[in-house]
Amino acid sequence: MKALRIILASIKRADQEFNLFKEDTSICIGVSGGKDSMALLYCLDLYKKYSKTKFEIHPMVIDLGFPNSDFNELKNYVSSLGYNLYIKDAKQVYEILSIQKEKQHLTHLPCSICSKMKKAIINKVAHELNCTYVSFAHHKDDAIETLFLNEIYGGRIATFAPKMFLTNEKITFIRPFIYVEEKTIERLIKEENIPVFTSSCPNDKHTKREDIKNVLKDIYKKFPSAKDNFLTMLNNKEKLDIFFDHFEFKVENTSYYFKHVTDLESLILEMNFLKSKKIPSSNNIHLHYYHENTLIGVINLTKNDRKFVVTLVNFTSSYLKYLELIIYDLYLKIYDKFNPISFYLDVNKKIIKNIKYIPLNKEKLGNKYLISISINPVYISKIFKENNLIK
Repeated sequence: MKALRIILASIKRADQEFNLFKEDTSICIGVSGGKDSMALLYCLDLYKKYSKTKFEIHPMVIDLGFPNSDFNELKNYVSSLGYNLYIKDAKQVYEILSIQKEKQHLTHLPCSICSKMKKAIINKVAHELNCTYVSFAHHKDDAIETLFLNEIYGGRIATFAPKMFLTNEKITFIRPFIYVEEKTIERLIKEENIPVFTSSCPNDKHTKREDIKNVLKDIYKKFPSAKDNFLTMLNNKEKLDIFFDHFEFKVENTSYYFKHVTDLESLILEMNFLKSKKIPSSNNIHLHYYHENTLIGVINLTKNDRKFVVTLVNFTSSYLKYLELIIYDLYLKIYDKFNPISFYLDVNKKIIKNIKYIPLNKEKLGNKYLISISINPVYISKIFKENNLIK
């Protein structure tokens, strides 16, 4: 089967699974001249012709000021497809990267800084072109390499998303090639005679990503099924089983613990505990408190930057006498991680009456009054010790 048919089918699959293309959308495509972005432009030009969703394409390239950059041939090819290439002058980027290289005593230009600057520039260009979508040419191999890069250098299990909405910029990033293999793109370039232009980036082939790419080649050679399984893993939510799914945080000075829950089964359990028919809000942070594996209470709170608002507290009556210790423990954990914070209690009077020793303030927040805790936890601890609540 020709590479073009495989890629168009892969784009359709990604579109169906991640809802990539919206009706009457204008999409800004970053075209560097490399094989991936050239293939993306070529394929999206064809995909939009038979797709049931109507969208426009606006190719663009950033002139980062790298030596020997020339976009004339790229511009001519883009014109042959019926588009105007928007060239964004950002030559200052190379100057900034060169300065940072000297300051940080690096052997190569800092890729992380370059990446952030390019994204900011692309967002700006998208607005200039009245585009609400930006399409990148990241493919299946890129997704796996990014996963390994984040695990090895960042200590986190993460890769880029097939679709991501930037709230502040009001722009949606899409990656139609998420199911496309790099070798299929290479075949497409040859079969369709698509021109590819040599990168002028001084770091080309000298990055950490290139190192990871070589490591993965060895893995794939020894374990041929690994690549498909890696991508399956990124989609396999049902089988996700790592440490953070099992966190049980101790409530200090008690024999209780709590879990931060997000899964549907736990939220249904919360509904049953609260004897509620209302589905718990996904915008809230849901904490479930346990004693000897028995659910004894639920706390919901919201987080907006450094402002935390407890919106629900519900505990079995026999455990209400320990509520003050539980609230203090929650306040302490949040304070230690995020201080300075604003911490509010937006709960009923019954709950407030069970808080006898923590100093509370009545504060106006919007159109209503909320109870806030603002004292340093160290002083609360002293008050507790004086009243024999803790040792």
